[in-house]
Amino acid sequence: MKKKLMTGIIAALLLASPIVMPTVTEAASVEDLESQKAELENKSNDLNSKIQSQEETLNNLESEKANLESEVEKLQTDIDAVVLELKAQEQKLADSKAKIEKLKVEIEKLKDLIAKREEKLEHQARSVQTDGNTTNMVELVLSADSLSDLIGRVGVVNQLVSANKDIVTQQENDKKEVEKNEQAAQEEKVAIESLKSEIEVNKNNLVAQKAELDDKIIQVATKYDMTESEKNQFVKEQAVIATQTSVLSSELQEERQRIIAEEEQAQAAAKKAEAEAEAKAAEAEAKQTASSSSSNSSKGSSNTAPSSSSSSSNSSGFIKPSGGYSTSSYGYRIHPITGVNKLHGGTDFGGGGPIVAAQSGSVVFAGYHSSWGYYVKIDHGNGLQTLYAHMVAGSLLVSPGQHVSQGQQIGTMGTTGSSTGVHLHFEVYVNGSRVDPANYL
Repeated sequence: MKKKLMTGIIAALLLASPIVMPTVTEAASVEDLESQKAELENKSNDLNSKIQSQEETLNNLESEKANLESEVEKLQTDIDAVVLELKAQEQKLADSKAKIEKLKVEIEKLKDLIAKREEKLEHQARSVQTDGNTTNMVELVLSADSLSDLIGRVGVVNQLVSANKDIVTQQENDKKEVEKNEQAAQEEKVAIESLKSEIEVNKNNLVAQKAELDDKIIQVATKYDMTESEKNQFVKEQAVIATQTSVLSSELQEERQRIIAEEEQAQAAAKKAEAEAEAKAAEAEAKQTASSSSSNSSKGSSNTAPSSSSSSSNSSGFIKPSGGYSTSSYGYRIHPITGVNKLHGGTDFGGGGPIVAAQSGSVVFAGYHSSWGYYVKIDHGNGLQTLYAHMVAGSLLVSPGQHVSQGQQIGTMGTTGSSTGVHLHFEVYVNGSRVDPANYL
């Protein structure tokens, strides 16, 4: 009986097992499915969020591209204006040169005429000294046979005196005319030199504006994450927009390209020369430092090292490069755009207005940079240089190689490049290394 009961129980269990086990498995599968469903929904949400973000990015880029095209058109218009101004200035320069040449010819003619008159007067003077004197004139009059003869002889004497007087008067007038023409020629030369400077500055601004235009096109192309071929095609498209916008004739467009090519070569050469000079200065400084350290260690601690430049910095003779107030000093800070803690290598001045050279020197660079915007760098000699950044587009008043005086305006405070507002970013370099400008102001 027990055996039958046990057998029945086992049979019941065996019969029950197909029903119980699948139920457990099914429950587990539902939980997995629910979990997978939730995971898929999360992934879908993430994907939708990414798609939405990407769409927003693309929309922003489309907007940025449209803005870029507007800026391309505006910059191209500005570039055209500069080219037309250059053309007018070069014509004025040619006219001034022709005027100087004409004045030179007139001066030479007058000088030749004056020389001939002087020779004639000297000849007459020698004749009077050798062939007669004032009594001859008296005898000429007294020896007259009749009244009519007397009147005739007096007339001859008057004619001789009057002729010489006219010659002397004309001689003086011609000499004054020579002086007048020479003064006019000198003034024209000064005007030519001034005009040449204006032409160089305008050419430099043209190249800087072209650099800004190219930089903006590349920035948008980079944000679109384009391939190299797509980027090149995009750049070509923007160039076509610029060409279509341009009102210049084909001849002037060729002239523009020639000017840009020449100035870019000149700026590249200037940058190379500056880099080589800075490398040499750094090498010389390193050698001097090494020599100084060796000398100090051999002499012992009782001998002090040469005094640093900070003592002479305060008497450097620098003036403030702008009338603005200091908004950010030299040193580490949180960058206002990137949010990264990094060295702020200069002093910022806010407020707006003209920017002037802190000290006299020679312009090393005047152009555009994606970070500094429109900027100028001046070499003051003895390894000392200053940099002035974020100027207004087209406001550069100097060009590379030009000598500037202390206090001479070189540009206007703006917010070009990586900038959050109108200000001047001012840097000081000693042998190629940035130092705190506060020690020089």
